[in-house]
Amino acid sequence: MVWAAGHKLQGDKYIIEQVLGQGGFGITYKARHKFLNNLVVIKTPNESLQHDPEYPKYVKRFIEEGQRLEKLYEETKHPNIVRVRDFFCEGDTYCLVMDFLQGENLFNLVQQRGALPTDEAVQYIRQIGEALKVVHQAGLVHRDAHPGNIMVQQDGKAVLIDFGIAGEIVPTTVSSKFFGNEAFMPYEQRSGGREPRVDVYSLAASLYYSVTG
Repeated sequence: MVWAAGHKLQGDKYIIEQVLGQGGFGITYKARHKFLNNLVVIKTPNESLQHDPEYPKYVKRFIEEGQRLEKLYEETKHPNIVRVRDFFCEGDTYCLVMDFLQGENLFNLVQQRGALPTDEAVQYIRQIGEALKVVHQAGLVHRDAHPGNIMVQQDGKAVLIDFGIAGEIVPTTVSSKFFGNEAFMPYEQRSGGREPRVDVYSLAASLYYSVTG
């Protein structure tokens, strides 16, 4: 079930304003914190997958995303990594609360404006590169660092979001399933690869997209 505008969570602590996106695994909402009167993003697993035999694994991955991202931010306070605000269970649905970032993702920015000036594109990619450096130092690989997961704010700050398929660094493994954006992932990721170079490839592909449109 997708929550409609006005739906209240945690009593009436959070009030849903709109659906921001609905992907194969998760749903994201823009919501308002009633008492602080500020906007947040709330992400939940997509309940349409409940009949998938692997749904428990998806939920486990979702919980791990919240724990991993909260720990990463608390340890680094990195300005280019999205901040976790809260994590709770509403009924049977887990909810991850993050900062609401005013701006546009890099994919949409290029769709609207066309190819970006090289200096501007490099500015965004460099910031995400610094974020990924911290991610890798923590022993993790993002695995989804494509333009749709790079939020660009009006002041030029770029922030890396969506750690839903991030995982610990491991040598290449063979897997029958892969997750991520096919247009921006290397061949090795399709075979289950979880090494830092996976993110390097995705970031380079994002730069290419930014300067060519």
